[in-house]
Amino acid sequence: MENGRPREKDLRDIGDDHDLITGARITGAMVNGAKRTGAKTIPQIIANSVNEFRALADAIMQKGFTEIDFNMGCPFPMQVSRHRGAGLLSDTQTVKSIMDEIAQLTVKNSIKFSVKMRLGQNSPDEAFALLPILNATPLAHITLHPRLGKQQYKGAIDFTSFVRFYEECRHPLVYNGDITSVSQMRKMESGYPKLAGIMIGRGMLARPSLAAEYKAASDTSAASISERDLLNKILEMHGKLYEHARSTYQGDNQILSHIKSFWEYLEPSIPKKAFKKIKKAGNQSEYDAAVLSLNME
Repeated sequence: MENGRPREKDLRDIGDDHDLITGARITGAMVNGAKRTGAKTIPQIIANSVNEFRALADAIMQKGFTEIDFNMGCPFPMQVSRHRGAGLLSDTQTVKSIMDEIAQLTVKNSIKFSVKMRLGQNSPDEAFALLPILNATPLAHITLHPRLGKQQYKGAIDFTSFVRFYEECRHPLVYNGDITSVSQMRKMESGYPKLAGIMIGRGMLARPSLAAEYKAASDTSAASISERDLLNKILEMHGKLYEHARSTYQGDNQILSHIKSFWEYLEPSIPKKAFKKIKKAGNQSEYDAAVLSLNME
């Protein structure tokens, strides 16, 4: 935000409703996203006050979007310390103000809002204190990651609290957290039949074929995916991300810092020698050669 308004250079990243972006997130300080024609886009707001929320929502609606997700789950310390993401979960009054704003915007602008959240920053009591407020707000759905913000992505998922939330939530509920296989997806489907869906983040980054494998398991006519086909798809996806990084960032350090994170999730599934080359690359030429060596394994 600058002078109470989203920065124009950030809004350019989110594009317009017809200029589709996947993974778009707009915050008080930044917007993240990558263009991909043909994918449905739901921009995500992360804000620490009703005023910041309103300014960001207005900017997104002016772009023509009709659905917005509100992030109360981000566990990263930089966001939490600024009272955003999971750092907002203990502030019942501010959340109530934002939910009231959502209710008004929904009526006035025919726009849908959803919420992504955790059980709390420090205690599951935070989520259950908010649940009556959320239940009373017109939301398209709630996505719940059953960990605390302070856990980030470590430690056990609190399935006891998840089951309670699942039973008491009046909105369609989407499960998020540690889904890495088709068998886990099936287990969630059968164990919690009222779920509206399953959100996969890091699991999909670690195995980008996971959605296709799920579809293949459901459709006997679908072809199985070989490891070679999977690698080719990973390299194709990497090529698009790499192209975006080179057109967005300046200099080898910025570009490589951004794109190397892509491989962190894939480390267990690629040859160690190629992974080490990718991590050690100090410039784009070395990096390109490292990725090429992976393709030749």
